[in-house]
Amino acid sequence: MNGRTVRWPSLVIVAAIVAAMVALSFHPQGWAQQTPAGRVLVLKGATLIDGTGQPPVPNAVVVIEGDKVLAAGGAQTRYPADATVVELGGKFIIPGLVDSHVHYQKWLGELLLNQGVTTVISMQARDSYGAAYYRESQRAGNRVPRLYDPGDRLSISPSMTRDQVRAAVREWLQAGPEFAKAPIHNDEVRQQYQWMAEDVHGAGLAMIGHAENCRDSAEAGLDVLEHLWGCAVSLMTPEEVENFQKGEYLHWGLFLKEGGRMDSLIREIIQGGTVYINPTLLYEFGSQAKMAAEFEKATFDVYRDPALMTYYPENLADGLMSKFQTARSYSTKYGTQVRVSRLSEDERRRSQEAYRGAGTFVKRWVELGGKVIGGVDTPSIGTAGLAAHFEMAMLVESGLTPLQALQSFGVWGTEMITARRNPARQAPVGVLREGSYADLVVLTANPLQDIANTRTIERVMKGGEFVTLGYTASYASGPDRLVRTTPFILEPEISAIVPHRVTEGSPAFEMTVDGEGFLPDSVVLVDDVAVPTTFVDIRTLKAKIPASVVAQPIPDRFVLSTNPYQRVGVYGDRTLKITVLTGPPDGGTSNSVSLKVLAKWLEEEGGR
Repeated sequence: MNGRTVRWPSLVIVAAIVAAMVALSFHPQGWAQQTPAGRVLVLKGATLIDGTGQPPVPNAVVVIEGDKVLAAGGAQTRYPADATVVELGGKFIIPGLVDSHVHYQKWLGELLLNQGVTTVISMQARDSYGAAYYRESQRAGNRVPRLYDPGDRLSISPSMTRDQVRAAVREWLQAGPEFAKAPIHNDEVRQQYQWMAEDVHGAGLAMIGHAENCRDSAEAGLDVLEHLWGCAVSLMTPEEVENFQKGEYLHWGLFLKEGGRMDSLIREIIQGGTVYINPTLLYEFGSQAKMAAEFEKATFDVYRDPALMTYYPENLADGLMSKFQTARSYSTKYGTQVRVSRLSEDERRRSQEAYRGAGTFVKRWVELGGKVIGGVDTPSIGTAGLAAHFEMAMLVESGLTPLQALQSFGVWGTEMITARRNPARQAPVGVLREGSYADLVVLTANPLQDIANTRTIERVMKGGEFVTLGYTASYASGPDRLVRTTPFILEPEISAIVPHRVTEGSPAFEMTVDGEGFLPDSVVLVDDVAVPTTFVDIRTLKAKIPASVVAQPIPDRFVLSTNPYQRVGVYGDRTLKITVLTGPPDGGTSNSVSLKVLAKWLEEEGGR
């Protein structure tokens, strides 16, 4: 035998192991690598999916020294006789996952690692967590994923000259960025954007960013296209773009139609040098996925952990749970989102059609030579870490192979920090090969047979050390400001009610409430009591006001009496507080507008 063997514990000692892990959960570094410093660790017997795109290797041997992989291959791979060997027969090893679109905050680290995400490409400026934290993220024993970020914010304006853009990029480079998080490209900054791209590329770095129009942004030098709506805009006619901006379409995905125009656009962009897209399918279509109900249950199970919820924002958990019941909208009828149950049959069909169109675009992108950057846009889009597994499932549902989905959350994603380097260099993460970091995930089931098996996590390794799975109540203090889902629902706002005054004793009547931010679930309240409400559109509600609430003109809440039972009302009229409530997890209660109930005698004398 080559070296000593460490086998998984038998069932008779599981209880002891669990007890030890509970104790260690208060000291995350307690689950240290069993191998002394400088010794070699060997993972043996599993099926290796190395992330390079090569076929899986059965009965593999992965040789690790320190935080790096010395060798990874078949059963004949050699290793030192005194190496520590961990037998993993029947298991599957994949590279640690790389989420390439995270707005990282310190309280996310433990959650990401528990879901097998060992590397994060952060969209945040480094000052949001600090340079020391950033450096320490590379250390194996540190209970956070590896971080790669843009260093600082890079900004341009329409008035900048060539020299000013060059100076701005030069100053930005002082922060030591790994890539550029580019500002939004549009016609106003077209020239400045091109200058910026020239200088960023000249420094050997790639740019990722939003695009109002994919074709124009790619032509200007954007390397990674975030989201897909700009690509839909590229396929619209000028009239359709104008109508889309007016909110006349349920979803932009309806313009991603399979055929020659789509393929022509994709070829043009890829041949121009923009090879990468970050589609964020979960963001737009999570409730449309076939596995939406399973996603919702898995999310709920994560949030049941009491240690995690000591620091994880409860409002965010509630909001992310609700996303699986909510469809994205771009129409003036519904605003930014609407409960799926509120959609008509035709609207549900069109939402599904939009999802299929987006999936087809992603599939054709890869078939025509492009690559997908796997990133979810957490924490406001999905549960950090877990959402990466959902996104992979949606990529497969769209037509990618499970191996391609793994590569999107692996080597393809890391190319964002290597693609423009001169000289070229291999990605240090997202793959398992000689010289890469020993970041990996041990699974109990084959992800190439079913991509959902990426969630059958048995162990996670970062930098050659196994991570303690589970959550620690003292891990973080939570966010220092409110974190909400994207999109989130603001409190509604009332601008007017019709009628705004009625006479005492009037029969039941219908009130029209005008304002902004109304949803199909919004309810009109009369003195904080809900009344039957009909949603018309995001600016209009209809409410049925019962006769009982306007039966008398008193008591007037603005005319006070020393005796609360005294029926004051000689001069005062009763006023009813009208508000609109949009229920949780976001939304809230609107401003109030008063409905005046006039006394009959005042009405007969001409009112006031």
